[in-house]
Amino acid sequence: MNLPLVTSKKGIGAVILVMALSTSVFLVGNYDIFSNHYLINDDVRQQLFWMERWQDPELFQNDFLANYSEAYVPVGVRTIYRFASLWFDPLLFSKILTAILFVVTAALWFVWGRLFGDNLTAFIVVLVYFLFTGFQAQMAGGLSRGFVFPLLIAYLYFISRGDIFKGGVVVLVQSFFNPYVFLLCLLTQVLFVSLEIAPRVFPKTFATTEPISDLGKFIRRLLVLNIPVIIGVVFTVFNILWYQSNLGHLISCSEMVGKSEYTEFGRYQLYPTPSFFYELIRPWEFNLSFPYWGPVAGWIMALATIGIFVYAGLNYQPVVNWKGLRGLFLIIPVSLFLYVVARLFLVKLFVPRRYLFYTLNIIYCIGFAVAIRIILEKIELSRTKMCLILLALLVFASFKGRHIELFDYSHGQSLYKFLQTTPKNTLIAGWPELMDNVMTFGNRRAFVTYELSHTWVEPYWSEVKKRTFDLFKAYYSSSPEEIKAFCKSRGIEYLIVREMDFSPQRLSEPNLYFEPFNGFIWYLMNSTQDFAILDKSVFPPVFDSNGVRVIHIQ
Repeated sequence: MNLPLVTSKKGIGAVILVMALSTSVFLVGNYDIFSNHYLINDDVRQQLFWMERWQDPELFQNDFLANYSEAYVPVGVRTIYRFASLWFDPLLFSKILTAILFVVTAALWFVWGRLFGDNLTAFIVVLVYFLFTGFQAQMAGGLSRGFVFPLLIAYLYFISRGDIFKGGVVVLVQSFFNPYVFLLCLLTQVLFVSLEIAPRVFPKTFATTEPISDLGKFIRRLLVLNIPVIIGVVFTVFNILWYQSNLGHLISCSEMVGKSEYTEFGRYQLYPTPSFFYELIRPWEFNLSFPYWGPVAGWIMALATIGIFVYAGLNYQPVVNWKGLRGLFLIIPVSLFLYVVARLFLVKLFVPRRYLFYTLNIIYCIGFAVAIRIILEKIELSRTKMCLILLALLVFASFKGRHIELFDYSHGQSLYKFLQTTPKNTLIAGWPELMDNVMTFGNRRAFVTYELSHTWVEPYWSEVKKRTFDLFKAYYSSSPEEIKAFCKSRGIEYLIVREMDFSPQRLSEPNLYFEPFNGFIWYLMNSTQDFAILDKSVFPPVFDSNGVRVIHIQ
């Protein structure tokens, strides 16, 4: 197969066209995100709120949660947002950055697609990328995980070309933005270099007639080419040591045993880990839009997808240059290896599924694109009909990507605006899931929040756990003095009360919060009917709207 070079003028023009189309797809699906300040990804609330202090230094001063969140966000992400804060609010920039990542990833898909196929194959790969909502779901919010796919695809492209140095530069960049994709590509780089060395060092074993004449010179050259990788390793080690000295240590598997917060009933299931089979099919849950369009539409798309794969398999056509996928073939065994190791050393290498999820998404995207390309080759459509089909899929992809992993929190904007009138360093307490919005949109310090209840870092989690128990104990107390004592001891000036948290309907819900707090809340709610915090004569609200009150504790 004679593949065109992307460095040609025609290739550059095609890339520009792909970027223009991807911009259109993103804007059709998210045209209103820039006008709605409250329409954001939910995880934005745990990682970006503290960045407001770059534009207003009086916000989040010496705050426990803000300091943790700042250290939790990778330095590369912090640096980009710090620079952008000269012009943009962090919430607005998170949306701009999401769009940039989406468009850049589309261009990288096209460039790589031209390496293992023709222009039509490359365009279909981009089209499938638009259709697979799992990609956009990861980029939503412009967070650390949003950099995974563009950096991973860039790395696989360079390695597939055999460009060790540029691949190493991408690995270096990964070390600043995402630690687990850095580790994944680091070991892939080691495997790639090893396979370059082995045939030259052991020519007889590999049946090659080109033994290396100067092994030392060859190894020195490889070391020079991998200088960016070495720098990335040094930076990552330094960053881990800094993280541990400032935030504490990651918990071990033995510390999880017998504790409900690490199970499926907790904040995030870490132990036991889901099965390998589930991890293999999990990307399809997102790519077929089960969480967004529901099970009926999801299963219809699943059956259509299976049909496409089966038909393509029965009518195989040679449409792919497999050498252009060399990087993907190298990263697959590394992904499996890291997945197994991460299961053996839970949390130490973060969540095992991360080492499979991204690789599998790329495999499935390419596989589905190749299947479509085979079918188009088989049925021999006219150019006009083929363009119409691709255009229809493009339009469908634009609407399929509507508000992926975005949530509208504008229902509480009157509360947020009121809180912005309070002193800037005020500490506020309330139901943790509500407090995520208080920090993000009200720009005020929170006592404890749901999104930042990270159970895998100690002693951080011990403090959050104690705060949460203390909060609910006071929240559902029948003693006004106990509530006042709690607020005074913790420096809390305002309490936010939701009337729905005390309703009979709320009592009928099986999952009020995650464990180990859910059972505790149930016990408190059923222990009394006289909740002191609801007594307006004792705690007169300074704000009262739509079932939400704000109490000033003096």
